[in-house]
Amino acid sequence: MQTTVGLSTDLVSENGTGQVIGHAASFANDVSAASDDKVSISGIWKAYATGNESTAAVEDVNLQIPRGQFVTLIGPSGCGKSTLLRIVAGLLTPDRGSMSIFGETVSHAAESKHIGFVPQTPALLPWRTVIENVKLPLQVNRRRGWECDHQSNDPRELLERFGLGGVLDRRPYELSGGMQQRVAIARAFVFDPMILLMDEPFSALDEFTREAQRRGLLELWQSNQKTVLFVTHSVAEAVELSDVIVVMSSQPGRIRAVIPVDLPRPRGNLVENSDAFHKVEVEVRSVLRRTWGQPE
Repeated sequence: MQTTVGLSTDLVSENGTGQVIGHAASFANDVSAASDDKVSISGIWKAYATGNESTAAVEDVNLQIPRGQFVTLIGPSGCGKSTLLRIVAGLLTPDRGSMSIFGETVSHAAESKHIGFVPQTPALLPWRTVIENVKLPLQVNRRRGWECDHQSNDPRELLERFGLGGVLDRRPYELSGGMQQRVAIARAFVFDPMILLMDEPFSALDEFTREAQRRGLLELWQSNQKTVLFVTHSVAEAVELSDVIVVMSSQPGRIRAVIPVDLPRPRGNLVENSDAFHKVEVEVRSVLRRTWGQPE
């Protein structure tokens, strides 16, 4: 069966099937979300060729993400988190399985600019100013004659919302790492995507800057409730940001557990000090230790 995030804790067995436990069972029976209200990932497999052999990156991944949820993927290095994110983005083609983005095929969603992607590094063009970097997707797609079926956001207004109104004419080398990452996130929002995919966007930042960026992202998310699929190695970051945490196994990546984060929103600066925060943190770490074969 499909694993639907955001309902309750679903423990997923090694063969990729989900088993709803506890009070989730009765609740899940009442849920019948239409395909256009969720991101549907069904039986996804992906392997990479290595010489004469192939190495499986992800195997039999099944996940349903309701519209407006913030979902985080976490797991050991090499477990296929980034591979799965790139499949959702349409940057990689799965060997098996199917996907839809709110009722659209991935290719149609990508062509319609319904998918925003933020990589690990900002990937800004050094010779362009901040506002020119954010305008770039609009300019490229205009040249190619592509039309979007919904309104794009104004780059200047976006940058002002991200607190970058005073650096519009600066070039990337004149910005801090945190400011560069905010420019990259603003660029991903320029087409007002339905889903935002974020691949460890804060991993290269120092702890203080990372904390500030997380809170800025939460404020932005709270204002627009975009669907977000986020990748991280940080348990604390996953708990602070997410509605649901999806724990993946070591390679080949499979879903081991789907853990709801039952913390109130908006989340204050001291949410990490709460007992509820620590309870979720302990649960995620426990599943990760089992995944690595370590004692709890």
